[in-house]
Amino acid sequence: MLESWTRKVEGGIMMKKFAQITLTAMLVLAIAACGGGGSGGDGASTGSKSADGGSGKGFGEMPKIYIYQNTGALNQKPEGSVPDALEEIKQMYMEELGIEPIAIVPPKGSEGEKLNLLLGSKDQVDVFQGDWDQYASKGAIIPLNDLLEEHGQDILKAWPQEAWDYMTDKDGTIWGIPRGLPSVHYPVWIRTDWLEKLGLEMPTTIDELEAVMKAFQEGDPDGNGKADTIPMMTDINGINNALMGGFVEGGNSNWLDPADNKIKPVELAPGYRDFLAKMADWYQKGYIYKEAFAKFDPLELLKTNRVGMSSMWYSRITLLFPQIKPNLPEGADYAIARELTGPAGKLMTASRGNTTGMLVTKKAKNPEAVIKFINYQYKDLPTNTLNAAFGKNWKYLDDQKFEIELLSPELRYAGEYMLSLGLATENKYAFRDPVKKMHADYLNHEITNIGAAKMPLDATVVYDKERLKQNVPMLEDLDRLRSEELVKFVTGVRPLSEFDQYIEQLNKAGLQMWIDEYTKQYHELKK
Repeated sequence: MLESWTRKVEGGIMMKKFAQITLTAMLVLAIAACGGGGSGGDGASTGSKSADGGSGKGFGEMPKIYIYQNTGALNQKPEGSVPDALEEIKQMYMEELGIEPIAIVPPKGSEGEKLNLLLGSKDQVDVFQGDWDQYASKGAIIPLNDLLEEHGQDILKAWPQEAWDYMTDKDGTIWGIPRGLPSVHYPVWIRTDWLEKLGLEMPTTIDELEAVMKAFQEGDPDGNGKADTIPMMTDINGINNALMGGFVEGGNSNWLDPADNKIKPVELAPGYRDFLAKMADWYQKGYIYKEAFAKFDPLELLKTNRVGMSSMWYSRITLLFPQIKPNLPEGADYAIARELTGPAGKLMTASRGNTTGMLVTKKAKNPEAVIKFINYQYKDLPTNTLNAAFGKNWKYLDDQKFEIELLSPELRYAGEYMLSLGLATENKYAFRDPVKKMHADYLNHEITNIGAAKMPLDATVVYDKERLKQNVPMLEDLDRLRSEELVKFVTGVRPLSEFDQYIEQLNKAGLQMWIDEYTKQYHELKK
């Protein structure tokens, strides 16, 4: 579920693909979003079973929770569930918990706008996924310390302390339920059958990696008789997070300048210019895909059987390659180059945690019910989280309750009630399916192996984004300039001889304000 699901996390993996939703389903979801009655909407009438097991008459209505489903759980069936399948899972929760979940499925592509409208209106919404530091500062969400202590013991146990660190402000207030951990997302994958065909070993140094790319380019390993091999498929995040660490001691990270004890961007770190020079050299030699910094479809590129390596987000291989592997030559495979180092050490930089989590709104009428509902999905792992993700359409294949398979490829329940996404649940099971196995193996054995990468200096620091915006008003302009000029240097549009002029550009654009604010917050939070 991750990229989770991913990047976007990538936070979701393995959720489902299917056909168009019917008119009835759309009506049901519309009713749910408006909080009306009916079998697929609000559903709690005078006759609804209440939390105490009664009919609801004289005992009060069963508590309802309104779920804004923007977690990525619907990635593979964005139109939502077939109505009767959704109702079946809804009834399961009502019977098990005495809580009525009501799903609000946001419009595709306008999830943020719809959420903001709900938060600013009288319509009910109780729980959603977001960055807690964005919403806490606006008073839109509530602290969870007491609620978790009383109703969320299974949630608390499921996530390690470092995950909770990202959900907690400097005063110790917990604002959300985690979605992720510091992880390794950008390994270098290499075609092992091509290595074997050309008599090469898996590279362990940056020089050996370059030699392999040269051999892939010149040796026609795909055998099509053309000089069209793509040694490395990558993008801007791929070169930064998969390769920079070999040249910059701290990897792709802010760094603390010992000369003045100030936090500075990586462009000012020793070794960064060497990194740029190497990437520009590789690009000019054709080792890096020429469209790496434009929009391209990794799946279509992999289908051509011309890609020797990938340093993109891990699932570009784990999810996409197994889909096309049957159509490639026998023996085609990718493996991670795990021992890669450069002059400054490990090539890969781990992704820091983030502030994204499940948040409970200030307008929630039953916050206790929200936490109870989510906590239930963390109980008896992975059974309850699998029910939330796949409904009744799955089964265990082993006594260890780890390997699973779907009972039917036809997905009727889409996962509207799935609120337990993340590594705490996703590495508790795996599909016995050749198409899904590579992805599951990465989640279970690789993604939290942060020892394989460099950890950013300020990985555990949760900067106050609102303060950054207020005190560094040109923050977005600086970020855009840094990204644009990196691409120019790598692609040769801008010569490396102008690097000092680039740093002066940053200074004129407000870099000192950036340094001052990041430094101030860093030292405050590190006390």
